[in-house]
Amino acid sequence: MSRDDTGRWVPAAALRRLVLAQSGLLRWSRGQGRRGRHAEGAPWREQLRGEDGVHQAVRRLEAVQLDPVAIVERNHHLVLRNRVATYRPEHLEALYRRKLVFEYWANARCILPIEDYPLFQPIRERLRARRPEQEPVLEAAMRHVRERLAAEGPLPARRLESGDRVPGYWDLDAAKTKATSQALEHLWETGEVVVAYRPGDQRHFALAAEWLGQVEGVDSWEPLLHKYLRAYGVAHTGDLRFGWRSWPAAERKQAAERLVAQGTLTAVRVEGVRRTYYVLSELVPLMAALADATVAPDVYLLPPLDNVLWSRERVADLFGFHYTWEIYLPPAKRRSGPYTMPVLEGDRFIGRLDARLDRGQGVLRVQRLTFEPDVEPSPERRARVWSGVEALAEDLGATRVDGPMP
Repeated sequence: MSRDDTGRWVPAAALRRLVLAQSGLLRWSRGQGRRGRHAEGAPWREQLRGEDGVHQAVRRLEAVQLDPVAIVERNHHLVLRNRVATYRPEHLEALYRRKLVFEYWANARCILPIEDYPLFQPIRERLRARRPEQEPVLEAAMRHVRERLAAEGPLPARRLESGDRVPGYWDLDAAKTKATSQALEHLWETGEVVVAYRPGDQRHFALAAEWLGQVEGVDSWEPLLHKYLRAYGVAHTGDLRFGWRSWPAAERKQAAERLVAQGTLTAVRVEGVRRTYYVLSELVPLMAALADATVAPDVYLLPPLDNVLWSRERVADLFGFHYTWEIYLPPAKRRSGPYTMPVLEGDRFIGRLDARLDRGQGVLRVQRLTFEPDVEPSPERRARVWSGVEALAEDLGATRVDGPMP
């Protein structure tokens, strides 16, 4: 390949393997006789276990996206299950009580390491400045929440209800939202309250000053940009979430070029891909080592909001895999299913699993399990994938899997 002024050319395999290795989902070896720091690597599940393993996984991933949809299981639990051996939701809950994690806007609503709380001060200040004067009912609800939390400590949202209703957070034309729910949203965004506990995925709120003490925030967007780059590993400035802030495309590009000039980032290109990607320069040796490594065909079933899938453009460019989460599409327009989980084997997406957990019956019901058109469904591959489905069912507490093996 040739080289141009926009970056060095690298194989797509090297970049996608880097994404997976940085996300804890890759096993590789460069063969006998190859030594050095990057000669081989293993998935995080072989290193991380239990509560402390969950803490390490959150720190390594930088952020874990929260989502309430539980057709199979909530996204954050599935993300951590793939990285931590013997993962259980109570392990994550313990981290909240130990004040080791918090929730805030990153890629979306995310679980984040508590040491990064100061980095999000620019977002909190921006939201505080943009908040218009509230209507009297909402202002009263905010006072009600502050007073209750100050007097009683952490409480679930249902215990804070005042009975009043206000226009919805997104639908301002309909007075249908609980005033205290709206109040909690504003107070959480601006940093007055935090999620203290999450037992059974039910949020318990506390006043931030009482739960965390006085925390001095940073006054620059730069640390948040670096956290974003660590979380993605391989990023492009076309991402509207670049740096986890809202800013013009030209400024995103300028920021990336500035970091390239400083040596923090390395610009790379992939043949046939129009986008320029940016890799943390400290990861370039690993990227180079992965280019000619042998990758084990380990199977992972990824939830729709897994960190690897955050950028659909990146997934298409580097993996040749086109994925849409169809849960919000009308049933008639769905092609794969409402909660389709991409099937990862080694460094390729080889199929799609549409399943549903029947909690009442203790059954993981497989609606559809298909292989990609260019994937040969050999008996060995079918067995690996089905073993992954059975392992998922066991981890979710299901006693059996109902559905045909492909």
